[in-house]
Amino acid sequence: MFSGNSRAAGMWHRMIWLSCICSAFFVCPSRGQQINIGAFFYDDELELEKEFMEVVNAINGPESEQTLRFYPLIKRLKSEDGSVMLQEQACDLIDNGVAAIFGPSSKAASDIVALVCNNTGIPHIEFDVSDEEHQEEKPNHQLTINLYPSQVILSKAYADIVQNFGWRKFTIVYDADDAKAAARLQDLLQLREVHNDVVRVRKFQKDDDYRVMWKSIRGERRVVLDCPPGMLVELLNSSSEFGLTGQFNHIFLTNLETYTDHLEELSADNETFAVNITAARLLLNPEPPAYSQPYGYVIQKENIVYESNESPRTLLHDLIHDALQLFAQSWGNASFFYPDRMAVPRITCDFAASGGRTWAMGRYLTRLMKATSGVNSTNFRTSSLQFDKDGQRITFNIEVYDPLDGIGIAIWDPRGQITQLNVDAKVQKKIIYRVATRIGPPYFLKNETAVELNLTGNALYIGYAVDLIDAISQEVGFEYVFVPVADQQYGKQDKDTKQWNGIIGEIVNNDAHMGICDLTITQARRTAVDFTVPFMQLGVSILAYKSPHVEKKLDAYLAPFGGEVWIWILISVFVVTFLKTIVARISKMDWENPHPCNRDPEVLENQWHIHNTGWLTVASIMTAGCDILPRSPQVRMFEATWWIFAIIIANSYTANLAAFLTSSKMEGSIANLKDLSGQKKVKFGTIYGGSTYNLLADSNETVYRLAFNLMNNDDPSAYTKDNLEGVDRVKKNEGGYMFLMETTTLEYHREQNCDLRSVGEKFGEKHYAIAVPFGAEYRSNLSVAILRLSERGALYDLKQKWWKNPNASCFEEPDPDATPDMTFEELRGIFYTLYMGILIAFLIGITEFLVYVQQVALEEKLTFKAAFNKEIRFVLCVWNNKKPIVAGTPVSSLRTTPRRSLDKSLERTPKSSRRIVIGRSSEEMREMPQGSGSKSSSITNNTKVEQQEARC
Repeated sequence: MFSGNSRAAGMWHRMIWLSCICSAFFVCPSRGQQINIGAFFYDDELELEKEFMEVVNAINGPESEQTLRFYPLIKRLKSEDGSVMLQEQACDLIDNGVAAIFGPSSKAASDIVALVCNNTGIPHIEFDVSDEEHQEEKPNHQLTINLYPSQVILSKAYADIVQNFGWRKFTIVYDADDAKAAARLQDLLQLREVHNDVVRVRKFQKDDDYRVMWKSIRGERRVVLDCPPGMLVELLNSSSEFGLTGQFNHIFLTNLETYTDHLEELSADNETFAVNITAARLLLNPEPPAYSQPYGYVIQKENIVYESNESPRTLLHDLIHDALQLFAQSWGNASFFYPDRMAVPRITCDFAASGGRTWAMGRYLTRLMKATSGVNSTNFRTSSLQFDKDGQRITFNIEVYDPLDGIGIAIWDPRGQITQLNVDAKVQKKIIYRVATRIGPPYFLKNETAVELNLTGNALYIGYAVDLIDAISQEVGFEYVFVPVADQQYGKQDKDTKQWNGIIGEIVNNDAHMGICDLTITQARRTAVDFTVPFMQLGVSILAYKSPHVEKKLDAYLAPFGGEVWIWILISVFVVTFLKTIVARISKMDWENPHPCNRDPEVLENQWHIHNTGWLTVASIMTAGCDILPRSPQVRMFEATWWIFAIIIANSYTANLAAFLTSSKMEGSIANLKDLSGQKKVKFGTIYGGSTYNLLADSNETVYRLAFNLMNNDDPSAYTKDNLEGVDRVKKNEGGYMFLMETTTLEYHREQNCDLRSVGEKFGEKHYAIAVPFGAEYRSNLSVAILRLSERGALYDLKQKWWKNPNASCFEEPDPDATPDMTFEELRGIFYTLYMGILIAFLIGITEFLVYVQQVALEEKLTFKAAFNKEIRFVLCVWNNKKPIVAGTPVSSLRTTPRRSLDKSLERTPKSSRRIVIGRSSEEMREMPQGSGSKSSSITNNTKVEQQEARC
């Protein structure tokens, strides 16, 4: 009937046109009458034309039951036909009495059909995307209705869907030759104006080398792709070599007819094609028309997949169906209210153009169609069919689905809400997760034993990160393989190329599924990857060199004074002792009566001989005190001066003793970052481009900025490439360089190296976490596993295992703010001095005891052994404090002389023999040469004096 190639078909066509022309001149009621409707189709739209005819036949129903018959008048167009041809064809349809005109599709470059219909009053119904109307064009399109979704509302739907994905960074890719692409992506494109570094835009043209475009966004994981279905496979294939079709990437297809392409061929032929693809399409009513075919070439019935040889059913098929249903429903409603006025229009383009009357019921039909709601109506294929006053479709539902298997995922409604659909998860092939990391103790390092045994795989590595991933894998249930990064970097973005290196770069470039080590969460890294919950909390501190611990010398207690001071003190003691003896001997007041009861003594004694004076001098400087004190003013003045000297010396020694004994604790005045920044003697630095570097660089705090500027101005550079280089510089410079690093890593190196210490409190709170790609579904499972391990104390046990060094015997550094405790090592010299003094005293005592035993043995005529046993038994009887006197016992002084010997001596000494020598002591008088009588008299006199003293 519509082939147009055979002569019979052409003749039949002319007969139809003739009958339509004749019927246009008669006005009759609509019931039982034929209503002409016109349509435009291009030569390559035969499937749409076929759909149009099938829907018309379905609306008309069986001929025997027809009460209203729509008769289609089809105009075919060629791609080269312009607006003049369209106008002629539209006027030809109107001259033939059509009640409505459908089409043409978006291939028409002009809106001339809408203008002709607007001037003649004939409803114009479009079913394909069209340009958005400008305000000045709306009066000329009042009778036009478009069933294709409004580009403004569609743009809002795409923005809502992308926001629901949780994308914070993505790239928009669209066809530069598609003039309507910018309109349906305008909400997403507006984000670029606000976030230029987060939302990127790339354009392509047909027959371009698409690889150039994909290379410019290499590493991008989120792509919004708007392209015709016929170009989709070629575009995706060209992106594979740049990693955009790898696992955990996500591509969102905005074309509503994506289902017409053979995407299943991509996943079937390419094993590396594991990208997550979602697309958008209009939500259709679940029950399709009996004559229609489902979308695509592949259909599924009762879990059996069939391949159809029919051409694919597209969105335009359904929109044509809904357009005809909408017109038929509105015509029926108008006929119900105005049965006498619903007649075939008798209008021509020339008559309307000359100012003649237009078809009045055409505007009424248009208002009815604009007011029609297709919600919950089974007559329409697409749901929620509503229009605004300009005839644009503003109500529709978008289904987000997986184009590889056709499973719906979510539904967007005009209110902006997205409802997730409960669908069974797709069966995915087994995945071995690639874990990016970097070698650095204690998190990740090679097992030397495994290297010697030529082991491979995960068995080659040990460390905190290895144990943590192993524990998480047991919680979640997955397999993994470690992939150390070649550049040994954490992840820093190049300012020029915008590319990431290190662990972050591996994840961004789709070369790893996750990254773990001492990787800090930063705002810059959060724009490129996502993170799990932290598994470690830390801060920044200062690593400094600690001087090796030197064992204190035995004479460490003498350190408060220098050697020359001690020499001068000893010289002072001897000199003062001698001078004090001289001053006391020339003083009259210091010569005393040895027997106070005898008012007429024969001799006077001076107690300030050398040993008493020396004892008082030493006792004063030792603050021990003494029972004998001077009497004369000059000696007291001498002694007071010495006491002042002794007090100053003693207190100075006491005040400085603790400081000198703990000198190893005071290794400088740097206690925090402020002190470090306020001096220039000690250089300091950190890892270039690391989290600590960014903390100081991005901070507005004065101390942080000052520290950052000082590090930048140092020559040679104060920065290092990693922590190990920083630790080595601290040890090599031996106090001339300090390193800013995370507290956890600092604690580890301090445990392993006894010559390292931390300075000050930590600052700049940070967290370590596992990095994953944006939108990774396994992120939540990893976070839950970390929380479970933390609750069980497994994270603490892991840290204790890898941080504590059981073989370390480092000198424990005390708290500098606490009062230092002196150890035996620091005071052992004092104890050794005490032990030496006691030993010398015992040696003197033993020597004296042995001499005494020898005298006892001689006087009592005993053997030395018998006398020794007798005396030693008495000495060991410590509870006996009284010793009997035996005749002939040797005595060393008058005080030890027995009373009976003294009495006999006094009786034999004549009184006339006594005499007093002023200024001489009794010892000196005994040494004077005298006769026997004189000696006897002197002894007798002294004995009597002592006897009188005893009686007093």
